Amino acid sequence: MSISRSVTYALGVVTAAALIAGCSGGSQSSGLGGVSGLTPAASHGAGDLARHSRNPGDLFVGVKWTGNVHPDHHKSWLAPDIAGAPRLYFASDSGTDDVYIFTLPGMTLKGTLTGFDEPQGECSDTKGNIYIANTGEEQVLEYSRTGTLLNTYSDSYGYPVGCAVDPATGNLAVTDIFGFSGAGQVLVFTSPSSSPTVLSNPSQYYYYFAGYGPGSDLWVSGKDDSGAYMVSACGSSSCSTVSLSGGTIYFPGGVQWDGTRSEWVLFDQLCDDTTEACSYPVSGSGKLGTATVYETYNGEPVCDLVQGMIAANGKRYVAGGDYEYCGTADTSANRWGYTGGGEPTNYTTSSVDEPIGAAVSTK
Repeated sequence: MSISRSVTYALGVVTAAALIAGCSGGSQSSGLGGVSGLTPAASHGAGDLARHSRNPGDLFVGVKWTGNVHPDHHKSWLAPDIAGAPRLYFASDSGTDDVYIFTLPGMTLKGTLTGFDEPQGECSDTKGNIYIANTGEEQVLEYSRTGTLLNTYSDSYGYPVGCAVDPATGNLAVTDIFGFSGAGQVLVFTSPSSSPTVLSNPSQYYYYFAGYGPGSDLWVSGKDDSGAYMVSACGSSSCSTVSLSGGTIYFPGGVQWDGTRSEWVLFDQLCDDTTEACSYPVSGSGKLGTATVYETYNGEPVCDLVQGMIAANGKRYVAGGDYEYCGTADTSANRWGYTGGGEPTNYTTSSVDEPIGAAVSTK
């Protein structure tokens, strides 16, 4: 399936939103998941159509796709005791245009934020605030952990699908999966009203998820112009390609610095070129370590963990949604042990339809 959504350029006009979820099966010659026989137009043209396995004929049109989207037109709601929860998992859902708030570890639903237009990747800051890429409106929204909208970061460069907050500076990095005129980029904001610094790697075309590490180093997962996975390391003015060895990552997922183990972690939505999701620790030399593999609550391969978040003191678990387009389990929001993986220690199938982004707010 596509990384969040698909993107198509037709007659020079963007006619589809972002590509965020890995798609199973089929050729990947289009640069995304699973649609063969597409030839890019001159400006990276008819580029990227993602296949949704429940209906391979669905195309993603406009900023919405023409598949099973069921927008929620109700008002947001929050449980009265939400402020007292030590840890909250925010799950963006592009199937309902909502963001759900669950307690951790219990996975009890404590709130629903509504009114989004294609919510995708998320991130959090040291204050416990949550940032949500509202892709369809070309913005990133900052919320308090109790659901108050604090700030809006407008993106006039492209379609934002991911973000990361630098714990050292408070700067917000926003990843545009692609730009209005072609390749994507990274935007670094010092404040909601500031003009962002624009960073890019000439070798990278699609920009998915990002994470900050020591020294304000920023890693960004994505794809090159041919559709091959790659990661960029970005400094204050530019980005360069990270040379990986010891394995292959097939579809971009989350990126995170694991401060407990002093290593980067890269998620793969299509581990070993299958529908199973996994994550790899990365050594200082760029070598991929042993994969942590994530399963459904009934022991089947996870079909689509789009963005996982390693969380808790000691980085002991991963929070993330499993969009089960394979049909072997119900779609769920989950808490997996880390680095053990396997079946989730806690999960819920309540509310979630097509979970994409994950962020954890710690009190």
